[in-house]
Amino acid sequence: MSPSERLRRSSREDALQAVDLAVVAQAYLAREAVYLGRGDFWKWDQDGIPGWLVPQLADLGFLP
Repeated sequence: MSPSERLRRSSREDALQAVDLAVVAQAYLAREAVYLGRGDFWKWDQDGIPGWLVPQLADLGFLP
């Protein structure tokens, strides 16, 4: 991954982190994209689960 791709990913993760956890968790369960702003979406099948979100989803019982 190039430095510019890493920066873009980091910015997108920051935008996802700014979304309310309840909204993110509900979108994850429904496998729906999360709107990040400026026409960008977090797509679970494409973007995966960011590392910071794994413990939160596990605590909610959403991960095995």
